[in-house]
Amino acid sequence: MTPESIREKIYAGLIGKAVGVRLGAPVEPTVWTEKLIREVYGEIDDYVRDYRNFAADDDTNGPLFFVRALWDEGDELTCESAGRTWLNYIGDGHGMLWWGGFNISTEETAYRYLQDGVTAPTSGSIALRGQIEAEQIGGQIFSDCWGWVCPGKPGEAARLARIMASVSHDGEALHGAAYVAGATAAAFTASSIAEVHETARALVADGSHYARVLDAVAAYHAANPEDWRGCFHMLERDFGYDKWTGVCHVIPNAGVTALALLYGEGDMPRTAAVASMCGWDTDCNAGNAANIAGVLQGVQPHWAKWRRPINDILITSAVTGSLNIVDMPSAARDFAVLALRRRGDAIPKGWADKALARAVDFDFALPGASHGSSRL
Repeated sequence: MTPESIREKIYAGLIGKAVGVRLGAPVEPTVWTEKLIREVYGEIDDYVRDYRNFAADDDTNGPLFFVRALWDEGDELTCESAGRTWLNYIGDGHGMLWWGGFNISTEETAYRYLQDGVTAPTSGSIALRGQIEAEQIGGQIFSDCWGWVCPGKPGEAARLARIMASVSHDGEALHGAAYVAGATAAAFTASSIAEVHETARALVADGSHYARVLDAVAAYHAANPEDWRGCFHMLERDFGYDKWTGVCHVIPNAGVTALALLYGEGDMPRTAAVASMCGWDTDCNAGNAANIAGVLQGVQPHWAKWRRPINDILITSAVTGSLNIVDMPSAARDFAVLALRRRGDAIPKGWADKALARAVDFDFALPGASHGSSRL
């Protein structure tokens, strides 16, 4: 992998993430079942809403800001630096996360515990939070970035993802973080989406419920490679929300993410569409899966209609506004600098200077700082 090829793959993943989130978001509310989506929109092959601009979204906020721990505190992520990054970049009660209430939103609850001096991983632990709350989907949806900074090293990507996810999650949710990060890292060098899935599956503990749902999807796909709807109905029956409760549990949505990857056959737009047509947590699942497929496939001409409304811009909502307009080519370069630095590879002239300038733009984000945590 060359520096430029790494940057191009990350850029493709960023596009895939944005496309999946924006395709899935309009059909996320629980009224939008797989049946209703099919009845209203049929076979989706374009955005279901005529976007003129994209607002900030937690699915894209997390990967862009949580990785800043590596800029602020060096290449080795720890539970302590992960928790500090939350306090440094998340504004209290606005933007960045879903602020659904203490003991309702897994992420908000973790943030409140961090403010009160509870450190990670206790802040996200089952012992403190209970199993249902600790195993919701957030650990999975924010973990793409660890694959971007560990290209071709899925085990390392999974390790970092588990550390960051432990700020707010535990148990099966940590397997979700490892799977998404590992699949993203594997997609840089894999030759097929099946290889990506198998590599990421190997990072999930055998005997876990997360492994069980991944294996059920893979087995159904092997027997019925053209019937993604049948696969989803299997998930409804065996792994549905009636069995995995809470606001949005990771296990049912892990099944949809794997389903979209395998039935999308490595094509980013098709992967995003399949994930969105399933229902459940459509923006999160489509965002994760389309990122992975995007890294594998690389930018293609037929992506044009999906890319056009995005216009290479992401709007984010961290505590400081100067960081909240992100151009995707520059973001891809910045992630590539972190990836090259972790690999010990030479960084192209000018890349590091530009990336560092962006990293220190918010110069209060220093070890031990907590400017985002005030309750005033």
